[in-house]
Amino acid sequence: MVKLPEARITHIISGRLRIKIPSKKGNTSYFESLERKFSDCDKVQKVEASAVTAGVLLLHDADIKDISKFAEENRLFVIESLGSERIPLVKRISSGFEDLNRRTTRFTGGELDLTGAVFVSLLSLSIYQIARGNFFAPAWYTSLWYAVNMVFKSSDSN
Repeated sequence: MVKLPEARITHIISGRLRIKIPSKKGNTSYFESLERKFSDCDKVQKVEASAVTAGVLLLHDADIKDISKFAEENRLFVIESLGSERIPLVKRISSGFEDLNRRTTRFTGGELDLTGAVFVSLLSLSIYQIARGNFFAPAWYTSLWYAVNMVFKSSDSN
């Protein structure tokens, strides 16, 4: 039996559901078929599907579980999670920084991670402010303080 592609709910409010199906990105025939099949669903008023974004927008007056059941019965996709599971803001922000750290490390060939890049930037900003004779503005010593603290915190976690 062929496994159905996984769909992820990206936005949901009453009467409006947006999902992404990343594994089908670029597959125009899949999204055209999905649009046709959902157009036949009684409780769905409008369907907009895009192969470019791998997204589907459904305007409906159905329960999400009914939409999920319809999608599975028509062999379109399976929704990853149907609960009202929300990812906390701090976790989403942290995840973004972890991703940025991986990209920074990869971009610099392993020479710098995000902490190191911020340290170098803040240290450079401090030196620049001092060179301009800006001894009394908080920018240079605030930047220096943050740079030094980042190094200490980074060394504590390693």
